[in-house]
Amino acid sequence: FSSHFRLVYKLNMIMLMNYIENFVKVSCVFFSLQTLCSRLYKGSSPYGSLNNIVEGLSLLTDSFSDLSLTSEPRKPCRKPPPNYLCHLCFNKGHYIKDCPQARPKGEGVTPYQGKKRCFGEYKCPKCKRKWMSGNSWANMGQECIKCHINVYPHKQRPLEKPDGLDVSDQSKEHPQHLCEKCKMLGYYCRRVQ
Repeated sequence: FSSHFRLVYKLNMIMLMNYIENFVKVSCVFFSLQTLCSRLYKGSSPYGSLNNIVEGLSLLTDSFSDLSLTSEPRKPCRKPPPNYLCHLCFNKGHYIKDCPQARPKGEGVTPYQGKKRCFGEYKCPKCKRKWMSGNSWANMGQECIKCHINVYPHKQRPLEKPDGLDVSDQSKEHPQHLCEKCKMLGYYCRRVQ
């Protein structure tokens, strides 16, 4: 009986500690939100208030990223399959989230930050149109053919698969007038090595 009681007591204590920890985190988020709101109305110049908004949102984002609503600890890194290539550095042995070449969030606008051409998946935020391209580059977008807004890829991966197959369709015409890289270079981006 006493061992059962001790187990229930320990579980209750763990749940209570998690509750308190999350309560403190939510309080910090609330305080950050209050700070953000109070700063919005104090700025005398429009540029000062814009900086305050950005700073406040950054604080808020950090607070939310620390917030954990589960009592489960984070799972340790899983090992990828032997032939898996990291979508950032194109090396084997780790997933993109564990890549040693990963930059801090917000430093680039695309998942891949290398110099080579890669395969990208796009989705227009306005019309929700999806497309794929074998002419995707780091921090370069492609214009949506319907909305004519620049869209950055949400997913990028190596062109060459581990079995040697190229995922890009060589026969498909690349719309250079919609490609940010082509427009920047002034010629067909696939010519870049």
